[in-house]
Order: sequence, then structure tokens, then C-alpha cells
Amino acid sequence: RETVLSKLVSPKADAPVFATLLAKLLTYGALGRFPDVNAMDDGSMPLGSTFELDKAKELLIKSREETDLNNEVSAETFASVVNCMLIDIVDLASSSLKEKDDKITINALNVVMDFMDHAASLFDAVADEVTITPVTYGGSLGKKQLEQMFSVYSAAMMTMMGTDSGNAVTQDRVDTLQQVFNINDKRAEGLIQKSMMKGMMSMMKDGGEGGGMEGLSEMMASMGGEGGLPGMEGLAGMEGLEGLGGDGEFSPEELKQSVSMMKELVDSGSVSKEELDMVRQQFKEVYGSDIKDMIKDADGEGGVDDLGEDGQELLDLFKTILKDD
Repeated sequence: RETVLSKLVSPKADAPVFATLLAKLLTYGALGRFPDVNAMDDGSMPLGSTFELDKAKELLIKSREETDLNNEVSAETFASVVNCMLIDIVDLASSSLKEKDDKITINALNVVMDFMDHAASLFDAVADEVTITPVTYGGSLGKKQLEQMFSVYSAAMMTMMGTDSGNAVTQDRVDTLQQVFNINDKRAEGLIQKSMMKGMMSMMKDGGEGGGMEGLSEMMASMGGEGGLPGMEGLAGMEGLEGLGGDGEFSPEELKQSVSMMKELVDSGSVSKEELDMVRQQFKEVYGSDIKDMIKDADGEGGVDDLGEDGQELLDLFKTILKDD
């Protein structure tokens, strides 16, 4: 598919008038993100400052009829225009990674999801009952950057970090982003597991972004609830962890259960050695020490461990699953 919008709206293109109208209508799904599109045709916008779905569909149907486009051509034109604009908005979202603030990335990706939802709402007016190959990101960003954004976004669903941005990060949105970034199911599951491990480490250490045991219990419940991670259904009943023991601490048995579930994720074989190496790095980022050094200090006579009981239990888990070699 075409990746440069200017080629689709050029007078030499197959349907430049239709493509221009569609592009302008699509900007309403992500206001302020497409200044070049807004500037087309002397900056005039087909619906002024307020978007109306029914009116937008009427304009698209009228344009399609006037240019004598059949369903197949109009559908592919739609997909190509969305493809070009998706590249622009994802590339813009990727710039948030350098800010080192997950909330900025989550908000940027919520805008991407808003745009895709908006585009989907217009499709039936373009080519009803036509099946097209799903639009996926086809820009210049590498696999590493796409997976990094996906990891941040999927973690927000578990830690509830995305709920204060106006649009909660839901399983449906995570699934859509997975498709848009063309990440296969096994790889997506591994990325989500790593995000979950890092989130649990952070919450067990100092309360993390989600607010101590309350945040941790919400994360565990979201993983085990409807649409959560496969095999984690037992976590759905643990949403009351923040009140355990009267002081918000895990009981030994409950902590053992939670870290055992993490171990089962690794034993399932869906997390590779390379991914476990990344977990080692995540451990260092959260605790400030390399896990190998921490294990050595903890095992040494009179060794001092500042992690607390929860951290010690988690350290035992990593001694098992990471196999200090």
C-alpha cells in the first residue's frame, strides 16, 4: 500500500478528490496531529470545527458516487489513506519514548487508538461488505521501537496507568495495537509477561505507580479477569490484597502464590533466554543493583539485603527462574 499521502491526493492519482475528503474527515479522529492535511484545499474543513458521523458518511457516499468509484476501489483507497496517516501518527507517538515517562507514551498511543476507532466508524460508508487486508504499520520504525511501545501500553492495562488520560487502556485496545504493529500472539504474550514482571517488582519494592498493594492487587486482578493473560484466571480473585494483614502487606502464602504464578509463566516456555536477560536488566533498573550481585550478597554470610521480606521472596523467585549462571 501507498505510504505517502501526497501521492494519493495528487491530480494524477486514481481518486484524488475522494482521498482528500477522506483524509480531512479522518483528521477529526486525532485533532492537531495532521496539520499538513488540514492545510489542503486552502485549509477548508468539510465539517467545520465539529464532527458529525452521519454527515461525514453522507459526504463520503456522495463523493464516491460522483467519482464513480466501485466498492473495491474505494475500500482500497480508504485503506491506503489510513495507512499513510497511521504511519505519521505512530511515528509521532514513538517520539514519546525518549521522554522516559510511560504516561506520555500511553497518552500518545491512546490517540492512535482513537484514530483507528474513528477510521473504523467511517468504513461502512466507503465500501460496505467489502473485506480488506487489515491496515498495519508500514513505516520506518524498527521492530524494537514498536515492541517497546506495545509493552508500555499493555502494562498500562494491568497497572491502570492509562485510566487518567480520558480513555482507559482496555484489552480490545491492546489487541488492536498488537494487530496494528503486526506482533504475533506468542511474541505479544512474552512482551506482556515481561511488563507484568517489571510492574510487580516495582510495586513490591516501593508501591510503584499504582499505589502499593492496592495497585498490585488491581494489576493482578486485571491479568486474571476476562480478557486477561491465558492461565492467570486465578489472579482475578486477589483484588482485595491491599487489605490483607491489616497493614497492606502480603501474607507469606499469598506472596508465594503470586511469585509461583510468575514462575509458571516462565516455565511455560513462552519467555526466551533473551527475554529473561531483559528481565535481569529490568530488575537492575527497579532495585539499582544487578541481580547476580544481589543474589551473591544475599547468600553470603551476614549479607545485607535492603529489599524487605517481599523483595527477598521475589529474589528467591529470580534465583530459580533466571538461573544465575
